[in-house]
Amino acid sequence: MVVLRLDDEFGEKSVSVLLDGEESELIFIDHPSTEMSIENCLSTYEPHACAVVYSVVAKTSFIRAGELLAYLAREQFTVERTVVLVGNKADLARARQVSTNEGKALATSKDCKFIETSSGIQHNVDELLVGILKQIRLKESRDKKQAKKSGKQDAKPSKLASSRTHISLSIARELLQKICINDISKSKSCENLHVL
Repeated sequence: MVVLRLDDEFGEKSVSVLLDGEESELIFIDHPSTEMSIENCLSTYEPHACAVVYSVVAKTSFIRAGELLAYLAREQFTVERTVVLVGNKADLARARQVSTNEGKALATSKDCKFIETSSGIQHNVDELLVGILKQIRLKESRDKKQAKKSGKQDAKPSKLASSRTHISLSIARELLQKICINDISKSKSCENLHVL
């Protein structure tokens, strides 16, 4: 279930989303880049997620989306928070300038999710909203597990924990997990908004 409320005075849109029997309110803050830079927007609002939207019928908007994603990746936002690349106006097939594969490739290269929508005919809009909420919840759950795990490790400090060998082993373990894709959800498509 999705319910949308608009507050044009502040450029905010409030959306109620029902996911797994729990209702949440998502507040979308939309400032044109001429009014507020992405840097200022992130520091002012500290959002849980970013939806970077481009038009599939305007190559220049896709290029700008790539620049925004590059900034978010440099700032580690794509690792710490939810970022979804959204190709809008997917219903305008004859005027398309950006292919679906280009959108997927950009999303994959910047470690974010991807979906194509059409707000004009409401294609994939509900899926996008539910997917953003699901991604936020998944990342919060992951962070809680990591904090709990690190709390347990810190509870029993050993002589090995501060040694160079232990640090080297920790780094090696992290690299192997990345290389071997230890977490099956990491191997999922950038289009699946229900896994990290």
